[in-house]
Amino acid sequence: MPRPVVVREGVYAYTGGLPRGCQLCLRGEKIVVFVTGVCPRNCFYCPVSPHRLGRDVVYADEERVANPEGIVREALAVGARGASITGGEPLVRLGRVALIIERLKEALGDDFHIHLYTSGWGLTRHTVRMLEDVGLDELRIHPLTRRHWRLVELAVSARGSMSVGVEVPVLPDRVEELKELMRYLEDIGADFINLNEAEVAPHRVESFEARGYRVRGYVVEGSYEAGIELVKWAAESLERLWVHFCPASYKDRVQHRNRLLRKALRTRLYYEEATERGTLQHLEAPCTGEALRLVEEGYGVKMGGKCLLHPRVAERLRGVAWLVETYPDEGRKLLNKLPVRDSV
Repeated sequence: MPRPVVVREGVYAYTGGLPRGCQLCLRGEKIVVFVTGVCPRNCFYCPVSPHRLGRDVVYADEERVANPEGIVREALAVGARGASITGGEPLVRLGRVALIIERLKEALGDDFHIHLYTSGWGLTRHTVRMLEDVGLDELRIHPLTRRHWRLVELAVSARGSMSVGVEVPVLPDRVEELKELMRYLEDIGADFINLNEAEVAPHRVESFEARGYRVRGYVVEGSYEAGIELVKWAAESLERLWVHFCPASYKDRVQHRNRLLRKALRTRLYYEEATERGTLQHLEAPCTGEALRLVEEGYGVKMGGKCLLHPRVAERLRGVAWLVETYPDEGRKLLNKLPVRDSV
């Protein structure tokens, strides 16, 4: 009997269920920890930007960090309930990954969910057990070719209770190969496969077109339709494997915005207002007359020759103040300089 298929246009499609990591990502409740740009692979569709690829740098969301404490601070700033560890190839820096996982679990508790993406480079039974022992909850493997499928089987056989699955882009000329992969995953006892609509980074357009793919906007034409087809096929043909398709538009327009909004709400200063886009707004005005009186009343702060004020007082400064909009990461250096109060 076919399993139910859940399709929410432009958001997701799945059968069986959604991995825990995906549930949190959908709500913008995970931070993205980029542990290194170093990678021994050379995937033609790799979306990592040129200024990160090949560089041994660490980011938490879009913030460059120097140590695990910086990652913990970012997680607290956005109220994250989990983290996704990515790269580059994270297993190139296995010790770093283990240290980050341990510190996040120590600081934020065992319920803080962590998943990790890997091509499987250097993956062994020992590596799988070590990652689970330090607290990894979910391992997502991206097998580049058929001969790499065995790495998923290795991980499934070595893990204890850790969730193990696959995450791959949907290239429309590889639908039959993906069906074979899903049958294989069902047979070996893997938990899930995440199918991503094939996104095309600006610096990768020529790589896609050289292989005969048509690029529409920032996605491969036909990838979305193929992803929906694969979920429906899995519902009819497989009994147990969870299959989830994630459209590019949702990741870009909703997941990222939700993460920004959570950060904006938690890190805004008392004179700032969060918007639905996840940005912060405040008023700026010359620090004279009414603007100075508003600062004295607690609606803002004096900074040099300017007064920074809450948008709520715009009517009192008509024609004098201008609205400034920033992302939550901008201007955070002021945190140590300004008094922090509850929002007005």
